[in-house]
Amino acid sequence: MKIIKVINNNNVCVLNEKGREQIVSGKGIGFGKKYGDSVDSSRIQKTYLFTDSALQKKLMDLMTEIPYEYIKFTSDMVEYIKECIPSKLNESLLITLSDHICFAIERKKQGIEFTNPLIDSIRECYPEELKLGFYCLEQIEKRLGITLHKDEAGFIAMHIINARLYTDMSEVYDITKLIDGCVKIAEDNFTDRFDRTTSAYERFMIHMKYMSQRLFKNESCKEILGKDKVFTEFIRSDYDVYYSCAKTMQKYILETYGKNINEDEVITITLHLVRVVSESEKAD
Repeated sequence: MKIIKVINNNNVCVLNEKGREQIVSGKGIGFGKKYGDSVDSSRIQKTYLFTDSALQKKLMDLMTEIPYEYIKFTSDMVEYIKECIPSKLNESLLITLSDHICFAIERKKQGIEFTNPLIDSIRECYPEELKLGFYCLEQIEKRLGITLHKDEAGFIAMHIINARLYTDMSEVYDITKLIDGCVKIAEDNFTDRFDRTTSAYERFMIHMKYMSQRLFKNESCKEILGKDKVFTEFIRSDYDVYYSCAKTMQKYILETYGKNINEDEVITITLHLVRVVSESEKAD
């Protein structure tokens, strides 16, 4: 592999055997090297190949700003995360997570720590990603010798969610807040009859996640249930308390996020609420 750019002592950009640009890293791999030199393959510890040239440029820029060991560490974490999550992740995760971990460590050294107001909501909505966030914290302490605040697991989880949904961070924040707000509306309506430990609640949360993702992608649910006037009237009259709660959620979503859920979504939420309350009462 021939070097086409020396990023720094530990990172170089090369042309691989297929003529594609990629970044290779390793302690001292770029020291004393220049354009056209060959890479010592025994020094290569990591290889980065992006399909998006803009992302590759961002990684090259990042490599000039943050320590080599942080990027190498994050690369190991991303590989582990990919093994745990079956769906394809946005390749930007390496960049955003490297930047975040470096920033979090620097803040820690300065005695600055942030709490995550969404940590409980993330635990409810995205337990798998939060578990991975805590794993990263454990590895940061084990391998880098830095103990970060436990709420950092939530921030790391949000980066993973972002990569999984192919969204930006603000959208992940809004989705989580939207779900949290709807759950609080339900709990205010049904108090001790809304048990978060039931399987019906888990199904309700799954629905709310996918519904919220559709909303922020401006994808609407097909009108099927709402077209059945007899069924709709039955839901409104026989499950009026649950339907009213779902309508309150609809109003909250519209007023807070400027997005409207249609009658099918309202009816579906109503039926989920019925199941959660029913299972909660049986569990008492």
